[in-house]
Amino acid sequence: MISNGKRRALEVWTGLSIAPAVWIVNTQLGQILPYLDCQHQTAYSAIASFAGAVASCVAAAISWRAAQRVSVSEPSPTEPSFVGSMSALSALLFAFALLMQGAASLVLSGCQR
Repeated sequence: MISNGKRRALEVWTGLSIAPAVWIVNTQLGQILPYLDCQHQTAYSAIASFAGAVASCVAAAISWRAAQRVSVSEPSPTEPSFVGSMSALSALLFAFALLMQGAASLVLSGCQR
């Protein structure tokens, strides 16, 4: 079992760990999926990008809520609260990048790349 303090720490760092990992995977899929998009006339690239953006937003929400809980419950909450807030904001930045990659895959088909 994970203790309550360790669980909070994991939640605080979720945005800084999950969102970049999702972006890295999506960037690699952006090299592979356009060929499938062209062959099958589908939008797998866009689906992957928008699903990644949703995952990044969920990671941001987890970090933000953890930062708010830490700031209320601990006597010296500065560091975990700051890390949680920065984690949430960076996850939103990665979500924006994923949204832009998804929009680009909607504008250009896999055959035009």
